[in-house]
Amino acid sequence: MTSILTNGSAMTALSTLRGIGAQLSSASQQMSSGLRVSTASDNAAYWSISTSMRSDVGAMEAVTDSLGLAMGIVDTAYAAMETVRQSFVEIRNLAITASDMPQPGMQDAIKPTFSLDPEYAKSDVYKIDVRIQQLQDQAKAAMLSASFAGVNMIYHGKNEDVKASEQVFSFVTGYADGKVQTMDVSAMDTLLLNDDFGSYPTTYPGEFNPEQTLFDGSDVIDAPGSFTPASIYWYNIPVSNPVTGDPEAYPVSSTYILQSIENHVVRFGSDRRGLYSNLVANIDSKIQQLTSKMAYVGSVQSALDLYDENNKKRIDVATRGIGRLVDADMEVTAVKLRALETQQQLAINGLHLANSQPSTILRLFG
Repeated sequence: MTSILTNGSAMTALSTLRGIGAQLSSASQQMSSGLRVSTASDNAAYWSISTSMRSDVGAMEAVTDSLGLAMGIVDTAYAAMETVRQSFVEIRNLAITASDMPQPGMQDAIKPTFSLDPEYAKSDVYKIDVRIQQLQDQAKAAMLSASFAGVNMIYHGKNEDVKASEQVFSFVTGYADGKVQTMDVSAMDTLLLNDDFGSYPTTYPGEFNPEQTLFDGSDVIDAPGSFTPASIYWYNIPVSNPVTGDPEAYPVSSTYILQSIENHVVRFGSDRRGLYSNLVANIDSKIQQLTSKMAYVGSVQSALDLYDENNKKRIDVATRGIGRLVDADMEVTAVKLRALETQQQLAINGLHLANSQPSTILRLFG
C-alpha cells in the first residue's frame, strides 16, 4: 500500500513538473523574443491583425523613402530658382545703370542681333552687356544643373519622352487603405526654360505657344517714338530646321541684350530712355513671374514636409498598436517566470521526497 501511494505521489510530482516546465519554456521564450503572440497559434485574431499592420508599416516606410526623394527634387529646383532670381535682379539693376550712360555708337545699324558691332564693343555699355551675359550664363547653368535623381523641374530639354505641356511630376505622398497616394505637379507651373518650345507649329509671331516657358524665345519691348517694337532674346530662338523645315528651338549665345536696345534706338529712332524704362519693366515682370513660380514650388515643399511628418506619425502609431497586440509585458512575464521557477523547484523537491519514501519505509521494517 505504501509503495502504491509512493509511486502515485512521484507520478503526480513528475506530471506537475512537466506542466511547469512547458509553462516555464513558454515564459522564457516570451522573455527572449519580447512577444506574447509570435505565431497564429498564440492568438489567431491578434496575429492576423498585427501581420496586416506590419505590412502597412512596411509600405509607409517605403513612402518615407519616396518622400525623401521628392523633397530632394523640389529643394534642388527651389535652390536653382533662387540663383536665377538673384541673377536677373542684378541684370535689371545693370540695365538701369546702362540707361544713364552715354549712348554708344553703332557702325552697322542693321547688323544681326547676335553679332557684335565693333563700334558698340568700344563703349562702356558693352562692358555692362558682358556682365549681363555672364549672369545669364550663370542662371542657365543653374537651370540645367537643377537635377536630382534624374528629375529637373525647371528645365526641359529637346527630345524628352513627353512635351513640356504634357509633363507631370508625380510624387508619392502616402499609403492608406491599400492604395498609394500621390501629388501631381504640372511641369508648366515650374519650368523656366524649354529647349523644345520651338517644336510647336506657331503660324505668326506672338501666337500663344503652350510649350513656351518663362525664358524661351523673344520678349517684345514697346519702343516709345517708334512704330516698331524692340525684341530681346535670353537663351533660345525658334527657327525652322534647315533639313525638314519643321519649327525647332536653337540656343543663342551671346545675346547682347543691351546692344539690341541701343541698335533699335539708332535704327528706328525710338526714345532711348523710354525704351530702357520698358526693358527694366519687362525684366521686373520676369522676376515677378519667377517669384510666383518659386512661391508655388515653396508650397509644394511645405506640403511634402507635412506629408512626411504625418506619415512618420502614422508609422509610430501603427508600431505602438502592433506592440499592444503582440508584445509581452516584460514586468508581468518576469514575475510569472520567477513564480514558475519557484513552482518548478518545489515540484523537484516533491519528486525527490516521493522517491525517498520507499527507502524510509524499508528502514522502519529493517
